[in-house]
Order: sequence, then structure tokens, then C-alpha cells
Amino acid sequence: MSIIFNSLKLFLGLGLPMFLGYFIVKTFTYKKDPFNFLEKLALSYGIGMGVLSLLMFFLSLLKIRFTFLNITLSLLIILMLCLFVYIRSNNKDSNYKLQKKQNLHLSFIDKILVSIISIISLYVLFEALITPLVVWDSWAIYGFKAKAFYLDRGISIDFLKDATKSYMHPDYPLLLPLVEAWVYICLGSWNDQLVKVIFPFYFIGLIITFYYSLKYYIDKRPALLFTLFLVTIPQLFYLGSSGYADLPFTFYYFTSCIFIFRAYHNPDRKLLLISGIFAGLAAWTKNEGLAISLFNIFILFIIMLIQGKMNRRNFLLVIQYALIIFLINAPWFWFKSSLGLYNSVVNSNTLNMVNILNNLNRLPIILTWMVKNIVFFKSWNLLWLLSIVIILFNFKKIISVPLLYISLSLILYLGIWVLIYIITPYDINWHLATSLDRVFLHITPLFLFLNGIAILSIDIKTQGDR
Repeated sequence: MSIIFNSLKLFLGLGLPMFLGYFIVKTFTYKKDPFNFLEKLALSYGIGMGVLSLLMFFLSLLKIRFTFLNITLSLLIILMLCLFVYIRSNNKDSNYKLQKKQNLHLSFIDKILVSIISIISLYVLFEALITPLVVWDSWAIYGFKAKAFYLDRGISIDFLKDATKSYMHPDYPLLLPLVEAWVYICLGSWNDQLVKVIFPFYFIGLIITFYYSLKYYIDKRPALLFTLFLVTIPQLFYLGSSGYADLPFTFYYFTSCIFIFRAYHNPDRKLLLISGIFAGLAAWTKNEGLAISLFNIFILFIIMLIQGKMNRRNFLLVIQYALIIFLINAPWFWFKSSLGLYNSVVNSNTLNMVNILNNLNRLPIILTWMVKNIVFFKSWNLLWLLSIVIILFNFKKIISVPLLYISLSLILYLGIWVLIYIITPYDINWHLATSLDRVFLHITPLFLFLNGIAILSIDIKTQGDR
């Protein structure tokens, strides 16, 4: 009976914010819905978890205790507001039409591919639920904060400022610890196995978004094959159940970039606004998400300039995009600044020209480690070696518009990490050994998407659902 009861509580705990996320997506897309139902569910999960964590953060700032009732009522209030806006918008638009149903026919081979992808996803869920939080970052950084928030029924300032607990990195954004604390609240106690149910759904959300975004440009079966390749990458498979923040971050990063790419012809307001939400949530998940957000704003601005579409309407879209990111993250930056929390790697002592110039001799070490990751089959299959071949044979296409926008995002992200490794105050080999594989994970879906489009899309300048 306890298993059934815990399952029901988990279903409610994850289902309520996801339901809220669904109506947020529907509110943005009421006139013309560009998403398949499964894609909407994936987006709803990502947005719902983000809204839940932001809500809990604001409740803590208002000194409102973390209880199941307080959080649930707050979620329901936001849900009612979204329903009101959604219904009002539909009533105003007399020409609203339902999106026509897409062709869901699957051939025998397609069904086999879908079955394999589904089985792997279920196994990731099973793997997550049979093992507790045992990896250092998942236990000592995110899980430890979540337990403290659960016990304190809020975000304790004394806890975050406790110098003896610096190993839990108090300056790291709080999306994941707050969501984990919510799971503990739903269960009525902390459980280092059941709390990991969060991560397989991020895994599933990522592969659904990857597939439908790729299918927008290439045929169904190649899109399924590339999706199968993605889910069988050992490093992604491992992080789908490990409890790291890297998988949620990868989902937010990938979706934010891909939606800019999907809107590049004629900037689509709804795609860009959702991209802005995901970019903001990437920054609310990991510190490097702030760089992603700034890169996305820059790339969006470049798109407008290259296309000669920097008119008043599109300029306001860029401003709206930046404003969404600002509204999501400004309260957290104000909060940690007021507490004097700072990052141990990127700070005024490390991020200066003197330190950069003094540490440039680290570049050969950094590049050597990157090459090792590229040829390390155990973690990546043949992904990076195949990618090198694809890039060599499609180089002109990859550096041309619109694939240039994805290539630029990848280059900027890897570039910022090269800078981090140059300025890090930690032993360079230790820092590379403990983080570089996860850096490569962050770009893996985007890189694989770039490969698929480069070799299979005949005319990416003609958009249309397949």
C-alpha cells in the first residue's frame, strides 16, 4: 500500500506543475499551435518545474513556509490566472481554428524504433528509482540543499552563509534543489531514491523535443534513427538517472537554442517567448546558463541584422526575450548578492586580464583533454568522430545561414568553458577530469541535431511540418 500511496503523491507532485506548464504553453500558442501534443507535454514539464521552483523561491522570500497546502494553493492560483488568460484570448479570436491532426502513421520499422526508444526511456526511469543519490554533486550540492530546505520549510539564509558547508556551493542556482524539496514535501519525508523520478522525465522531455524539432526538417525515419542514437549515448543515459543538474540544464539549453533556429525565417513570437523562458530557466539551473542566455540574445540580434529585419516589431521581440530572462533570474542574483555569495571559479580575482595571460599555458592541456573526450568511445559511442567527418564534408553548409546560428552557439559555449578552465583557481587536470564530460553532454543534442540537418535536409530554407 505504501508503494501505491507514494506513487499517487509523486503523480500529484509532478502532475500539478506540469498541468500548469501545459496551460502556460497553450496561452502562448492559442492562435496557431506549432507543437505536437507530446512536444507540448515535454515543454510543459520543463516550464512547470521551473515555475514551481520560482514560486517556492518567492514564497521563501515572503517568509511563507514550505508546506504542501501553501505550495499547492499558490500553484492553483497561477493556474487559474493562466486559464483566465487562455479563455479570454480564445474568446477574442473568433477566427481561432484547431490545428489539423498530423499523420501519425508508423511503418513496421518505425514502430520498432519507437519501441526501442521507449524501452530505453523506461529503463532510465527504472534505473533512477532503484538507486539513491550516490554521486557527489547530486548528493552534496543539490540533494543536501533540498534536505535543508525541506527541514527548514524554506530557504535558510544561515544555511547558505555557513562557511563550513561551502562544498555545497551556495551560489549555485536553486531550480533543482527546490524541485527536489517539493518531492520530499509531497512524500512527507526525504527519500533519496524516489526523488530521482525528476530526472527520467527531463530525459524523456529532451528526446521528444529533439525528435519533433528534427522531424520539422527531415523525414520521420531518419529523425527516429538520430533520436535512437541520442538515447543510446552512454553519458546521456548515465546522467538520466544520476541526479546531476546537467540533464535538466541540457534540456533547457537545447530547447532555447532550437526554438530560435525554428523561428529564424520570420521571427515567431510564441517560439521566441518559449525559447526565452527556457534560456532563463537554464540560467536558473546552472551558472553557465547565464552565458547561454546572453549568447541567445546575441544570436537573435544577429539573425535580425543578417536578414535585414531589425524593424520596430522585431527589436521589441529581442527586448521581450531579454526581459523574460531578466525577470526569471534577477531576484536570485539580487538575493545571492545581498548574502555575499560568489562563485569560487568566476569572480573578480580570477576573471581579469592578468590571470588570463598568466594561465594561457594551460591551453595545450585543455585541448588535449578535449581530444581525449572525442575519442573516448565508452562515453560517447562514435558521436564525435562521426561529427568530425560530417563537418568536413558539409563545412560550407554548417557555416552558412541558418545552420550558422547553431554552430555559433556551440562555438561560444565551448569558448566560455575554455575561458573557465584558463582562469580556474583549481588544479587544471582535476577540474577537467571532473567536469569536461558534462560540458560535452550539454552540447551533445545540439551537435547531433546540427549533424542531422547538415547531411539529411535538402532545403532547410523551406520550413514546414512533415
